[in-house]
Amino acid sequence: MTTNFHQISNSEKFDEAKAQFKERVIRLNPCHKERDLSLNCLDEYYYARDKCQPYFDNYNNCRRFWGFVTKQRRKEGIKPHLPEPEDRDKVKAQYLPRYKP
Repeated sequence: MTTNFHQISNSEKFDEAKAQFKERVIRLNPCHKERDLSLNCLDEYYYARDKCQPYFDNYNNCRRFWGFVTKQRRKEGIKPHLPEPEDRDKVKAQYLPRYKP
């Protein structure tokens, strides 16, 4: 996309930067949905952590699993160590049977 950066409005610049940031977060954090759900739960229950414990557990399990995948792929010499978002379902199916929490 070749647009002259000076010809677009500040709100368009902000929207574009926000979209790029969101793409980066999705690419770098495979557990972003679980993180968002836990934070939304905290907001909903006025930061009563005990009511949101299942969300925290789910997020922590997700982080542990993808940490395991990253570690295994590093050992096997597979790059990138953390798979791209479009490959994660396939990689998850491959590594889930080997994962022991």
